[in-house]
Amino acid sequence: MKMNWQPPLFLAAALFALPAVAQVGLSPTNEVSSSPTNDASRLKDLMSTNSVVTNSVGMVLVKISKGLWAGKFDVTQDAYQQISPGNPSAFNGSQRPVDSVSWDNAISFCTKLTAKEKAQLPDGYSYNLPTQSQWDTVVADASLKDAVMKLNNGSISSTAPVGSLGPNSLGLYDMRGNVWAWCLDSHDPAVRVLRGGAWDTLDEPSSRIVFRWYYSVQNDSPRNDFGFRVVLESASAQ
Repeated sequence: MKMNWQPPLFLAAALFALPAVAQVGLSPTNEVSSSPTNDASRLKDLMSTNSVVTNSVGMVLVKISKGLWAGKFDVTQDAYQQISPGNPSAFNGSQRPVDSVSWDNAISFCTKLTAKEKAQLPDGYSYNLPTQSQWDTVVADASLKDAVMKLNNGSISSTAPVGSLGPNSLGLYDMRGNVWAWCLDSHDPAVRVLRGGAWDTLDEPSSRIVFRWYYSVQNDSPRNDFGFRVVLESASAQ
């Protein structure tokens, strides 16, 4: 395992050429959520007939395939505080991604959200962090020019509201940049894996879609460039 020049990271990355990086702006361009779904039967009904739905805490979910939905955005501070006590974020803003969350924080959020919506969800569905394989699917063709990242714009000094730049072909925002996203699995039980880059990513190798940040389980300290995105999946599709 090699040391990265972005301490204290432990990482591995495959190296591929990238197109030239464009400068980016940070004006919000997309509505983050619609009205939360409160009717216990409404969410499962909506999921049976729609490809985009909004859950009980206002999170927008996009259908990726049979049995798999993904958050349209990183989990916002507004959504996080509806499920978990307090707001750990260094950069406050209801529609900014929640930051400074550990892997355990993210898992706890998914567990509590599943329990809250149990009556609303189709049988066998639960919220979780994406596996690395799922992340590879949902990142799709996310462009570096749509990443809130110092590599694109050196004046960036914090996270931005989710959806500030453009989506990928699946309609998902901030798949690259803004905050590093925790993944569920790792090949090594001593580390957790984050993907996608963050607002403070400055070096080009760390910005690549294939890049993985291996973060020691023993060093689970909060960081203002760590966040997460959820998936909603059927147990039969796992």
